[in-house]
Amino acid sequence: MAEVFRGMLVGKSELFQLALEGKARKYALVNIVIVGVLLGMSNLLGTLKTTPDLPLTDKFIIITPLIFSTAGVVTISGALIGLTLIYWAASRAFGGHGNFGLILDLIGLVAIPFWILAPLINYVLRFMPDGPTRFLLFILIVPAFLWSFLLMRKSLVFGQNLSLTRATFAVIGMWVFSVSAIYVFMP
Repeated sequence: MAEVFRGMLVGKSELFQLALEGKARKYALVNIVIVGVLLGMSNLLGTLKTTPDLPLTDKFIIITPLIFSTAGVVTISGALIGLTLIYWAASRAFGGHGNFGLILDLIGLVAIPFWILAPLINYVLRFMPDGPTRFLLFILIVPAFLWSFLLMRKSLVFGQNLSLTRATFAVIGMWVFSVSAIYVFMP
């Protein structure tokens, strides 16, 4: 399992072969749960900042983080459905075969950058940190964004048999659509 997660860091082609063979679902789901828990913990951290009286003693030391983690996993699951549809559309538009189960596995296998992106973007957008903290978080977000871009592109090249150019344009399209959708739904 450790070898698979090391492969996820750089997007090894053998990793995507596991998805093509239908052997990657458990790794993808573990990755997605980790992203959800980290998202939930960023919400907990922000909530503690704005609501210092949040109960975290006795039984609440377990219950409160569990509630936030569960909400994070549910939120990421919903986002995953949306990203799967966007990935499918981009894949099909640029000549990929677009099998939904395969796409779910491919997204889950390239989700490690989202361990950083999801909680940090969530924290910046929802809890408006002060100037220096916001700048530091932005410095962390940019390389994670680039990393996720490269891994998503590799997943399209190896998992959907797209050329590097088509995969690049597909990922650009996915990101532009995703960012636009975020602004439509944000208050």
